Amino acid sequence: MAFATSGNTGSAVRWWRTDAQLRAEARLVARALPGRIEQIVCFAPPQHLYGYLFGRTLPALLDVPVKAAWQDPLEPPRWRDGLHTLFVCVPSSWLVLRSLRRRLAELPGAVALHGTGPAPDTARRLLGGLPDGALRAVEVFGSTETGAAAVRDLDAAPAGEVPWRLLGDVEADSAAGDRLRVRGPRLARREGEPAPLSEWAMDDVVRWVSERAFVRLGRASRLIKVNGVRCDLDVVEAVLNRSFPGAESVCLPTDDAVRGEYYDVFLTGDPQPARAVSAAVTRALPGCPPPRSVHRVDRIERSATGKPLATPLHAVLARQCAPHRRHPHRPDGERA
Repeated sequence: MAFATSGNTGSAVRWWRTDAQLRAEARLVARALPGRIEQIVCFAPPQHLYGYLFGRTLPALLDVPVKAAWQDPLEPPRWRDGLHTLFVCVPSSWLVLRSLRRRLAELPGAVALHGTGPAPDTARRLLGGLPDGALRAVEVFGSTETGAAAVRDLDAAPAGEVPWRLLGDVEADSAAGDRLRVRGPRLARREGEPAPLSEWAMDDVVRWVSERAFVRLGRASRLIKVNGVRCDLDVVEAVLNRSFPGAESVCLPTDDAVRGEYYDVFLTGDPQPARAVSAAVTRALPGCPPPRSVHRVDRIERSATGKPLATPLHAVLARQCAPHRRHPHRPDGERA
């Protein structure tokens, strides 16, 4: 099977996996989950590795029914009562689950698997608001190139310092610096190459807390994932600078309660409608999420090395977005 990384960070690349790799990964992650699985509700589309593994491969291995909830993400999914259920979540699906709290609590057992990006605050609020044990959750960490590399429990406590644990067949050199490099039998084969990768340097910067556990500190690049979709903010800024000559643009990554991560755009020069900015992004980078909001600023403050200073941008957000909730179409800080 071939799975493509997003072209939003450059040219799309296809990565191939064998059936044996897919089955091994589904079994390995399933063993890390608490409780039984008698049915699966999958919010992740099967075009991507995560959705295929847990919406196609795992149901076939376990011979359990699966509900393809990704087909209509705005419709609360139906499931069979009385069965231990696995929910395969992407960031936005936690909002749907929150609306189904009573039905979740009625299940004999419910487990959520979260992947494709940081878990949003919505997930932790839901877990904290349910009776103890009503829903347990596990986060999976990985990429299209590596597959699942590590897992950790997801609960109501802030993510903070909760370490990730490498999966059993994954090797990494904990003394090899901050960039996470992994090896193992499930690394993918890049299209056109004769053999799978022998090692892959992930975009993630980590701090090791033991030989097989690490805390993730951030990313080495400006790549973010908006509800699982990769988005390179350097590429977006280049598009905006070409689209609006004479203006200076900066994309500020921000946490998002629904999508896990998002970004806001700050532009100097003549005011630009948010619609025009979003159109410029989606025209040049099909599939790339448009900005959450667009803010016109007089200047971009920078450090001595030319790096945009985040603090003044966050101050603009704080100033302009609070009134926004009352006036969603306010010109300054216009919603995209």
